[in-house]
Amino acid sequence: MSSDHSHASLRRPNAIPTNMISYKGKQMPARIDPEARVAKVIEVMTTTFGASEHHITLCLRDEADRLVTQGNLATKVADHAALKLVPSPMTEALTVVNSLRLSAENMGPDGADASSPEKNNIPLKLALFNLSKYVREEEFSVEFMIRGGVKLLVQLLEQKDGGLTGNSLAYASQGVRGILEFESGWEDLTDEFINRVLHLLISGTQPNILRPTTAIVRKLIISSPQVDIARQRAHLRARSKGKGKEKETPEPPTSPLIQYGFDKVFLRMEGVESTDGAMGVFRVVVKRLEGTGDLELVAQSLGLVNVSLRSAQQDNSPNYPGLVDILEVLNVRKHVSRLMPSCANNIVEPQILNFQARYAGILQFRRHTPVRPAQSATQERMLNEIWTTGQLGQGSGNDAVTVSEAASQNRNWAGWKRIGLWVDEESGLGEESDPLLEVELFRDVGDLGLECLHFYVTHEDNFRNIVIEQEVREEARRCPIGRASAECVKILCEHYKISQAGHHPPHSFQLFLLHFPRLHFLVLRFFLRMWSESESRLPDFGRLSLLVRSHVYLSLADEVAKTWLNLEQDFLETEYRSIRDRQMELLEKEDGMLTRPTVRALREKVGRAAYDVLADQRVSCMLQGNWFNSSAVIEPSVTPVVKAKPALPLRFVRLSPNKRSLGWGEYAHREPVNPPFESLKERIDIANVTDVRMQTGCAVGSRSPNIISKLSFSLMSGPEYSLLDLDAIHAAQLAEWTDGLRVLRGESGMASRETSEYVHVLGELALKIHLLDITGDGIELPEKVSSSLAPQSIDFWFAK
Repeated sequence: MSSDHSHASLRRPNAIPTNMISYKGKQMPARIDPEARVAKVIEVMTTTFGASEHHITLCLRDEADRLVTQGNLATKVADHAALKLVPSPMTEALTVVNSLRLSAENMGPDGADASSPEKNNIPLKLALFNLSKYVREEEFSVEFMIRGGVKLLVQLLEQKDGGLTGNSLAYASQGVRGILEFESGWEDLTDEFINRVLHLLISGTQPNILRPTTAIVRKLIISSPQVDIARQRAHLRARSKGKGKEKETPEPPTSPLIQYGFDKVFLRMEGVESTDGAMGVFRVVVKRLEGTGDLELVAQSLGLVNVSLRSAQQDNSPNYPGLVDILEVLNVRKHVSRLMPSCANNIVEPQILNFQARYAGILQFRRHTPVRPAQSATQERMLNEIWTTGQLGQGSGNDAVTVSEAASQNRNWAGWKRIGLWVDEESGLGEESDPLLEVELFRDVGDLGLECLHFYVTHEDNFRNIVIEQEVREEARRCPIGRASAECVKILCEHYKISQAGHHPPHSFQLFLLHFPRLHFLVLRFFLRMWSESESRLPDFGRLSLLVRSHVYLSLADEVAKTWLNLEQDFLETEYRSIRDRQMELLEKEDGMLTRPTVRALREKVGRAAYDVLADQRVSCMLQGNWFNSSAVIEPSVTPVVKAKPALPLRFVRLSPNKRSLGWGEYAHREPVNPPFESLKERIDIANVTDVRMQTGCAVGSRSPNIISKLSFSLMSGPEYSLLDLDAIHAAQLAEWTDGLRVLRGESGMASRETSEYVHVLGELALKIHLLDITGDGIELPEKVSSSLAPQSIDFWFAK
């Protein structure tokens, strides 16, 4: 019988489950008990084939080289999978380490190999290929690290002259990338290694080298600043010998530390040769956002920018302002904007959304950065250009002066007051005799407000004429341009929820946000036009601000569907009367109360409380456990680690009490009492879940087995493998578990519409309840609330 006929007969529907096993060119059919121990199956196969190796050094793999484990053995048997008897992961790890050690021993005293460690060295190339292929398997990686493979691999990668090149370098980089997914093995990564990786990052041209290299730098940046090496080594050996029983791991008496994190990598960037420090490194990375068609490399490059911003901000790094300045000089926002039209629904989209959140963090940081021109040359330059362009040093209106004369005039309180920049009377500043403290002029909006005002002044061709136009009016009718600019900054920050950027990440592209100064320019123009058309006075500033705010919210409500031309038409051509009529309708509905600053602050507070309540509720549901339908994966890009069994169509999943792992089991029918966590034999560490992929399969036994269920989801480990595939009973259950997993993984925001609506409804109800005591008595809400000093003692009482 031919091989094709033999395989066909093994796969007949009514055939007894039989697998074709191969070993060194030999083949034989075998009937494997799906409940048998994998080690016993390997031992029997070794004896049957008469293999010279000991069975403990062998393993079973399928045709795609996926390891046969106790968890997937039954699936392989049921699918009649063709299996092969090959060296075990531990054996492969030893082979790889020996090849690396042999290459290291052949190195000269200066670290270079006279015969070149890669050329004509087939065993080394094969070893590096196997390393990249098997590094994701825990047994392989643990043995590789224990045998000193990481140190040998680092030595190979540190070589510059006569070192690894081409595919061998790509395989080695993939190996390091895989090792960094484990908590151990980091102690051998030296500063010289980091320098070498950074050199490859900026000098490499092959995508298969740049992708893992960029991923390595990303991992180093987001890693904890302190890694306890002694504890890691003890834990690693315990996992190798005692199956990961952490209670057997001794506590080391001393804990030598090695540092990683953003500051460490940024320091190495500054020392990279042949570039102008970190600026040169990020210039190359940002250039790849437009200079390559490799989407994975684009996603990795933008991801490197994102993790640098996130880690620097979260760690309060002193290098964060420098990083922000570098990215502004490189105009990374322009590159991201150009990616938006072509990167919807692909692997770059999450990184673009992430960058929007990071840029919102930059705006918040700049808003809180005070204006101190004596300490910032950039702020000094912007203030001088505003002063010079508006010719603010002239006493009154129409006297013409040259640019040099305007520049030579010292800035003072009176000049700034001409464009509506003044300080509160309570501060005691603002008189001509008082020292000029320009930090007071931008106290509410900081460096961001100064940048936006500077952008408006330098891009408004008629700015000098606008200043003169305001001055010829009577004082009460003059529009305070500086105050209006700051108010527009606040309106835009509130619209984009800048202060909550880390808690509520955007779900769609926000092109206009990435051009914040330009957007502010349009809004401020609109503000000045509305002031003129409505013939407003200074007491009307608050009401006009509400009108501008409502128009901003309406114009930016559907940002995805608009272009800059549409936005300019909204702000520059819409008539005042139509905007006012629309605002009056809104005020009639809400009585104007919900737009007051005090109420907006209360809304944000109860909104955060509502989010926390829903987050706790989602986690509580997971602690109680739920029954799901077992899902059969249909999505081609997802490979299940454990396939669904038709005989066991139900799966019960429960979160461990310490909230670190999920326990689950398969059942033929639903039990009356939910199984306790200890009875669930299958476990999944939350840390191993890299993503929750939606709509991946359908329920086992479904009447439509070829149609993907909208309630199905998979817990992914990496881009391809799923650890667990489930089909929710209803949409509420799907929302509880997917959003609960986001909370446990430290991700901000709720992904499901149901949970977002609950947060909104709960927040609105809480807001209304808080306002009942105010609205019931018709009390007028103040625009600004000031608190008096606390009592000096408790020796007081309230008078009736």
